[in-house]
Parts: sequence; C-alpha cells; structure tokens
Amino acid sequence: MNWILRLIAFATLGAVLVISLPRSKSAGSGKKASLCAFIPVFSTRLAMATPATSYQAKLEKTQYKGWSVYRLSNGVISLFIAPDLGGRAIQLQLGDQEFFFVNNDLAGKVLPPEQNNVKAGWANYGGDKVWPAPEGWMNDSEWPSIPYYVLDGSKFKAEVVTETPSEVAVRVTSPPDPRTGVQFARTFHVYAGTTRIKVDQVMRNISRRQIRWGIWHLVQHDASDARDPSKPNPELYMYVPLNHHSIFPEGYYKPYGDARHPSYELLHGGHMLRVHYLYRVGKIAADSDQGWYAVANGQKNICFVENFKYFAGMEYPDNASVESWNDGPGTISRGSFDQTLPDDPKKTPYFLESEVLSPYAALDPGEEYLFTVQWAPTRVPNPILNAVSAGAISEPLSARVEGSRVNLKGVFGVFTPGTTEAVFYSGFGEELAHETLQAVDPREVFRLEQSVPLPAGAFRVSLLVRDADGENRGFLGNAILK
Repeated sequence: MNWILRLIAFATLGAVLVISLPRSKSAGSGKKASLCAFIPVFSTRLAMATPATSYQAKLEKTQYKGWSVYRLSNGVISLFIAPDLGGRAIQLQLGDQEFFFVNNDLAGKVLPPEQNNVKAGWANYGGDKVWPAPEGWMNDSEWPSIPYYVLDGSKFKAEVVTETPSEVAVRVTSPPDPRTGVQFARTFHVYAGTTRIKVDQVMRNISRRQIRWGIWHLVQHDASDARDPSKPNPELYMYVPLNHHSIFPEGYYKPYGDARHPSYELLHGGHMLRVHYLYRVGKIAADSDQGWYAVANGQKNICFVENFKYFAGMEYPDNASVESWNDGPGTISRGSFDQTLPDDPKKTPYFLESEVLSPYAALDPGEEYLFTVQWAPTRVPNPILNAVSAGAISEPLSARVEGSRVNLKGVFGVFTPGTTEAVFYSGFGEELAHETLQAVDPREVFRLEQSVPLPAGAFRVSLLVRDADGENRGFLGNAILK
C-alpha cells in the first residue's frame, strides 16, 4: 500500500505554474536574466498523515503582551502573529522558551504614523518583518529604510487560510505602498508534529510601472543576558556556511562597522562564519549558497534555524543571500549621512538581526513574486556544525566498533518529536538491521551515547528520526564503520 499513499501525498501537493519574468539591468551591469516566479495554481499544502493527537495544529485569537494576535501552535511550538504591528510574527516559542526580541517599552501599544516616522523615530516592536531591498538613500532604486510606516508599522489585513488538525495558516497583507510600488502578503504555516514553520512571502506590483526589488526578510533575536537582562548575552552566536566559490575574498564582507570588528570569525578552514553577538554595531553580508543559517543561544541551549533557496547565477541585493546586524553603539556611514547609535539599551536594545534576501524580481504591473523561507527552533547546545532536515548538529554522529557491538555518539537538536533509529547497511547499500534508540523531543537536547549490536557485514550506519506516526522525518548523521 506504500505506493498508493505516496501517490495520494503527491496529488495533495497541487500544481505550480512557473512564469518567466524579465529582469531589468542592474546599476553598472549590462547583463540580462530571467527570474522564475512561482505562482500556485492550486492551494499548496504539506502532505501529511493524520497527526498524532498530542501534536495537532491549533489556531486561536488571543493576546500577547497586550497586543491582539493569532496564536498558531501544535503542543510543541507557538507562533504569535500581530496584524496590527506590520503583520509581523512578534514571538516564537518552543515550549516555554522565547526566541524573538520584543520591545517591552512598546508592549500593548500600536503607534499611529505621526509617532512612527523619520522625525519621531522608529517604533521597533521587535519580532520578524519583511522589507524591499536594497536599502539605500542615493537613488529611486533603493529603499530608504526604517522608519517606514506603510510596510513596517501599519495595520495589515489578516485572514485565516487553513484551520485543520494537520495545518493552521494565517495570511497578512500590507497596504499598497505607492512609493516602492510594492504590496507584501505573507502566509505563516504551522504544521502538526513538527517545529518547522513555512513562511510564504509574496511581493506584488501594485503600481502602473515596472518595479525591481528583492524580498528582504529579517528576524530580531533576543540578545539580552538570561541571568541579567540589563546586560547583553555573552553566549549568542549566528552560524553562516560560506560559499566555496564566493565573490568575496573571505566569503563575506562588512557593509557597516569596524573593518576588524571582533564579532566575526572564520571557522572550519574558512567555510563557516561565526558571528558572536557583541554590543557593538556591525553588519556582515554573504553570498551563502547552502540554504541555511542558525542562531544559537548558549545560555539557554536553544537554536533557531532558517532555511531558504539559493538561486545560483541570479543577482541579489547587496550581492548577498544572508546578512546579520549587531544592534549596538557606534557610528556608521549610511552614504548620504552618518548614523550614531548611542550606548544606551533603551535606545539601542540588545538584539541580533538575522536576514535573508531573495534575488531581484523585475515585476510588471500586477505581477507577483513568491519567496519562501522555513523556520525550525530546537534545543541544542552551542556550537552548531550543520543543519539538516531532521535537526541541528552540535556534535556529529560517530561510531566506534568494539567487538560485536558499536558505540554511537553525538549531540543534536531535533525538529520533530518521536524516536531515533540506527540503520545499518552493507557495502552494497543493503539494509541489514534497524535498531530503535531513544525518544526525542525538540524541547530537549538529544544527547546520544548508546551501544547497540553490530550486524555482520555492516559497512556504515545512519541515524534517522521517526515521528509519532512512524514516518521518517530525516537523517541526523552517517558514519562509516571501521
């Protein structure tokens, strides 16, 4: 019956229409290219079996810190969407652990435009947000950045898209912005039995002219000390795998901040950039092509992973797919002006910003461009070496053979509650044995140290996660047996 189930699952995914859109020339470039806009013909859903009762998806209207929100949850995670605050996800929780920075001085407040503008100052509520890119002040093809009330601080339209035990989804839509010609619509999907969240981001041209922007998605991570919130967190890190064929000599560059900023360090032979949050302004940009980054809070042993699709050969704003901003004191040049951030946590709060950019999309009037990202929180200690579909890896899987047994070891964070399983293979890829290991939960660090029987003729072993329904939700590691 497995082939029938696979056929049904494939059918429920729906169809996708691919439209080739023209892309206008970039400044200083004579190249032309086409950009594929993925526009769903039918409603695209994650194909899932009937979820286990304890991890079913749920949607409710409630309050968070005095704001009206939608709470999308599944018994493991909770995502709070605030339509009145620029349609942002104001908070993400894994169990009782919170991830996003929230400005408590603005708790419960929804400021009007006269209190959220260039002269009055930016009402930074926190959470996540989406903006057009690139940022700049030199010409009309650059977005003048915050405060920008229409796309960042205004009330977004909200609608419930899906409400089933397998999935809940809420769409928020911005007012049309005549200056940029952009209207954003974002749909947040929470699924049963996993911490993985899908965020569909659509940029629509509501003007009568052609526009050309990238989609710039940001998350502000809480960077305050868990023991003393009046201080910055000394154990907050962001990991960005670098492009082996990067256009930048170091694999990344520093648009803002000190040339020798101490936050930034290359690891693993220059293949990984580690950003250590220090309360000192700085920004990096990288043409990362691995499709993920991770932010790890070493004080709490929690980790936030964001996945995205990298489009090789396409042109990106800032020539970057991933960026990071240290909010902290210091003076930086914005081109047309210098900006000084004061050494005052009230005015310059503790947060680390992780950012993902899409390629440029050239849109004619009425056209849309979809750029999807996925989030996945988990419990895992620092450092993060890799992120895969099943979880985040702090210590990779190792296997030590001792006679007729093998000792398996590793440290991970999983995205799905369930059980782990070791699968042994021969040198020809034949499955020799399956050994059930231990129960796992995204709310707990998965520390593996277990001895299991070694099948005769075993050449390698892989580690996978099965959910509450017995489905394989991905592999955490692979080891050759010596």
